[in-house]
Amino acid sequence: MKMVSALKWFHNWLGFVVTLTLLVALTTGVYLGIMDMIKRLDHQGQQFVPLTTAEKAVALTELFARYPEMTTVRFPTEYSPFVQASMRGKTITLDNQLTPLSISEFSQRPLYSTLFWLHRNFLLADVGKYLNAWASLLAGAISLVGLYLWWRVRKGFRLRQTLPTNTRSSSLVKSHTQMGIFIALPLCVLCLTGFLITYKSLWTGYLTTPTPNTSYPLSQARDWHSQLTTAQALWPQATLVSVSKQGPANGADKPSPMLYNVKFDQDADVWLRQADRINFNFDTGAMLSAQRHEDKPLSAQIASFVRPLHDGINMPTSYVALITTVALLAMAMLLMSALTFYRRLVRQPAKATRNPANIIAN
Repeated sequence: MKMVSALKWFHNWLGFVVTLTLLVALTTGVYLGIMDMIKRLDHQGQQFVPLTTAEKAVALTELFARYPEMTTVRFPTEYSPFVQASMRGKTITLDNQLTPLSISEFSQRPLYSTLFWLHRNFLLADVGKYLNAWASLLAGAISLVGLYLWWRVRKGFRLRQTLPTNTRSSSLVKSHTQMGIFIALPLCVLCLTGFLITYKSLWTGYLTTPTPNTSYPLSQARDWHSQLTTAQALWPQATLVSVSKQGPANGADKPSPMLYNVKFDQDADVWLRQADRINFNFDTGAMLSAQRHEDKPLSAQIASFVRPLHDGINMPTSYVALITTVALLAMAMLLMSALTFYRRLVRQPAKATRNPANIIAN
């Protein structure tokens, strides 16, 4: 019983303490999720027309010449039927003839950028980032403890109690419990992945996949068409969806070779998109590595899902809708629990004042 009492204290009091930080993270997360879905549904008036390998090579040649600071080119797919050229803080959308359709700059969206950093670090730079990470980890533990406490006294689901029928504490507590049953596990995943994103430098190094000693075909140096053709021939059934430049080596005192990776989708129904990649040295035409997601060790596969599970990047729109709904329900759940807990704090001193003996009972 002492253990159960300690867990109840942990769930109630620590939950109340982290409620404010969680409400900020969840509210901004809901906004960011909605904006992401709106962006995904905007096809810029384009119909999906796949590009050939030769057309993709022409697009790379022209776009890298037009935008030297560009780091990534994404080709049309069924879920985003246009070309995208991305660089730090800026994305340019183009049609298949490479005519610009729209330009999106992070700095020119003040509301979005403010809420993004509020979600990331409470606008407190590194202090807020680490505060957010530990609050998220604590919230994940609170969710699991709450699920365990319900499991000990479970009496089945009461779907009709999911939405409160009035503002009484008893109704709010029942609604809090029912919502918690449904979202405890996905909420815990969101909290844990948020923590791991902040501390990724502590664990990613242990999950790197060793490069196999394999002989790869050689392409022509500085020739996009030759190198993309070689990449596509290695996985002929996959769809080549993007090309990304890698940054120069830290502390390099001379020009570094241009290294880039080509990302593929294995099929239209793939859950984690752009998970298979081939690395090239553009200056020499050498293929440096080629690895499918399914061929990675389990630990590396799990690591690949950390950020996608948290913010839905490279995941289907249905998943973004799921985690946005979870965040919305968690907001409602926290508000109900905070109100109920506040009422308890206010009423207990009042009872103790009327009857000092109640101090021990409570």
